[in-house]
Amino acid sequence: MVRQRLDRERLAIVRLDPADGARHPCEAAVLRGDVLQQRRRRPRQQAIQDLPLDQRRQELISARADRDRAKTALDRANLDLEFTEVRAPIAGRISNARVTAGNLVLGGSAANTTLLTTIVSLNPLYCYVDVDEASALRYRQLHREGRRTSAIYSRIPAEMGLGDQPGFPHRGEVDFVDNQVNPATGTIRARAVFPNPDNLMAPGFFARVRIPGTGEYEAVLIRDSAISSDQGRLFVLTVDDQGTTRYRAVRSGPIVEGLRVIREGLATNDRVVVSGLMTARPGLKVQAQPVPMATNQPAAVAAP
Repeated sequence: MVRQRLDRERLAIVRLDPADGARHPCEAAVLRGDVLQQRRRRPRQQAIQDLPLDQRRQELISARADRDRAKTALDRANLDLEFTEVRAPIAGRISNARVTAGNLVLGGSAANTTLLTTIVSLNPLYCYVDVDEASALRYRQLHREGRRTSAIYSRIPAEMGLGDQPGFPHRGEVDFVDNQVNPATGTIRARAVFPNPDNLMAPGFFARVRIPGTGEYEAVLIRDSAISSDQGRLFVLTVDDQGTTRYRAVRSGPIVEGLRVIREGLATNDRVVVSGLMTARPGLKVQAQPVPMATNQPAAVAAP
């Protein structure tokens, strides 16, 4: 885009030079008229003496006009020569040639301009997403409360997954947010940039993008299978110091590294029942066996 802008500026200058060169003959004509007026006011002898000097002035102006016209013609020829070689303003992967040697092509910016080929940038890769208005308002409110930085003011992390990829394996950043909401769709466009060193991702692929929905906070991670539902309310069973199971209502979040985020309802020292849930119930005495949360070993067994 930068090169195209420079080429347009140079072409405009070349088109301006003939008009500027045409100014010199006009100046010469004006000078001749001024000289004639001055001669009429001078004594005859002085006018005859100044005649060679006036003629030299007119010849100088005419010579400058001829020089400028020749320079303009040379600049146009050099520009036409440069236009015979097409250079891409970006690095990337080029498509097939739409026109072969010997065919007639049309240039310029008209609708019937001949398309030679296309080129796309591959590394980095830009992913455009349309964010709904409700989410955009929530993110901006979090920025006002100081709980999350808005992508309007600084880059924020982003994760991306393609159609055949589980999760979001690609890491990048959101580097652009549009300046207005589209009233027809109720969305605002944002752009995330992702590295693509192997060039295997290509423009046009469908992708899923995830960005931080809240600010940083401390949370407990448990197995998703340990969460039960009671008339739409999520809860887990915990084991207290006396070995008795207790009912705990929780508010869950997303899954991180295979474990469910519990935003509210659990403390870091709570012991959560992760197996034997079909027979376990609140107020039951159990023998707790602590195991890592990421394993499938028994964590609580009913007492005999």
